[in-house]
Amino acid sequence: MKEKILVHSCCAPCSTAVVESLTDSSQRDLVLFYYNPNISPLEEEEKRYSELADYIEGRYKKAVSVIRGKYDHNEWRELIHPVHTSGENGFRCKLCYYLRLRESFKTAVSLKADAVTTTLSISPYKNYEWLDEIGQLLSKSYEIKWFLQKWDYKRSVDLSKEYDLYRQNYCGCEYSRAERGSLRGRSFA
Repeated sequence: MKEKILVHSCCAPCSTAVVESLTDSSQRDLVLFYYNPNISPLEEEEKRYSELADYIEGRYKKAVSVIRGKYDHNEWRELIHPVHTSGENGFRCKLCYYLRLRESFKTAVSLKADAVTTTLSISPYKNYEWLDEIGQLLSKSYEIKWFLQKWDYKRSVDLSKEYDLYRQNYCGCEYSRAERGSLRGRSFA
């Protein structure tokens, strides 16, 4: 019986090497869960989703499915706003990770998935330890296996170039976008 893995996906570039790595076995059934209420503006969120869906359909056909979570930026903003000045990689990011991973686990339960992971850990700009801590806590609460890897970032960059994928220059939220002026030349995907 195949292991069903729900992969929280933030965007196409970050998903490339993760999906490639996880589809190396015929014993896995992958479901990508695109849930990113942090992304602003709405047009940016739609662009990232469309890029992901097109990439997965074009490369994997029906072998990998993509489902889209509810986009509620106002809910996200209410949670984050009190700590929004903590800066990139500050406490607001930890809350954002929690919100997105919690929804991923809820979705995994409804899909009867065996395990959950995320593409967020591919980025050298994300806090791997926080992601893993949150995932482990949620794994206990939802009784679903959690695993996290330091996926191959260079491979994701190479695949993004090969497939001419849109690589954003900020993480996604309006706070990250406002701060990006001081981080010129850095790609977050």
